[in-house]
Amino acid sequence: MSQSFFFNGFPDFHQRHDAPILDEFRRLAKRQSWRVKDRDFKEIRRECLQAEFEYHFGGIEAGNKLAGWQGLCAELGLSPNIPSIKQCRKALKRVHVNILDLIDDRRAGRQIETYSSARALADYTNEHKRYFPLDDTQGESLIKILLKQIR
Repeated sequence: MSQSFFFNGFPDFHQRHDAPILDEFRRLAKRQSWRVKDRDFKEIRRECLQAEFEYHFGGIEAGNKLAGWQGLCAELGLSPNIPSIKQCRKALKRVHVNILDLIDDRRAGRQIETYSSARALADYTNEHKRYFPLDDTQGESLIKILLKQIR
């Protein structure tokens, strides 16, 4: 399996594809001597997470193929037979999933856990501190559809 776009920038780093993305980022950060208190740490972490999302899910949007959207819907527990991309996008807006877990579950080949409500997702996300950066999410992109404001 190839490395995600972000990790390709570090040819001597060999990511573990089934390990949680934040564990791999922390392992790389330690190797690169990046510290949480460093001015650029948060930005580098954001780049890593967004690149990893793009690696796993970017092809769905890029190809704009109904089968890709239907596959993601099925992966998230929705009907695999939604008849259009527009309807898939609409259905995905109602899905409550933690984006970091979505990435980790895809990396590990596990069933993706979804939540019954935005409140349940927020409770889980806050309790486990599993936040995906909101910066630079544009328009009606897949990531924007799946992201929920957590309070």
